[in-house]
Amino acid sequence: MDSRVSTKEIKVRNYHIDSYQHVNNMRYMEFLEEARWSHFENNASLEVASQEETAFVIANYNINYLYPATMNQVLEIKTRVAKIGTKSLTFEHEIFIKGTDKKALAAEVTLVSFDIKSQRPKEIKDSIKVELVK
Repeated sequence: MDSRVSTKEIKVRNYHIDSYQHVNNMRYMEFLEEARWSHFENNASLEVASQEETAFVIANYNINYLYPATMNQVLEIKTRVAKIGTKSLTFEHEIFIKGTDKKALAAEVTLVSFDIKSQRPKEIKDSIKVELVK
C-alpha cells in the first residue's frame, strides 16, 4: 500500500531527555503516537471508524533507534500507512533531525481494528480503508 506521507514536527524539550542527555526511548513512542494522530486528522478515517463502532488499538511496535536526538533539536516525523490488511494496518514512521541528514529512528507500528461493543478484533470496512490512504 503506497499512501500519502504526513509530516509532524516536534521540538525536543528538557522533559524528553534522559540521564544520557538524549531523548528517552519511551518518549519516542509518544512522538510516534502524536504523528499517527496527526495523520488521522488529515482524513476522516477516525470519524468513519467511530460511525462503524470501530477503534484501533496497538498490537505491535518495531522500533530501530538509529541516532540520538538531543535538547532543542526539532524532529521531523514522517508517517504513512504502509499496509492495510483484513483486521490490521501498519504505519511506517521515520524520525529525522531537522536541518541534518541524520535519521534518529525508523519504526513500524501495527494497529488492530477493534469492535467497541464486543471488545474483539473486526474487519476493517472499505469505507475506513479509503479514508486511511487519503
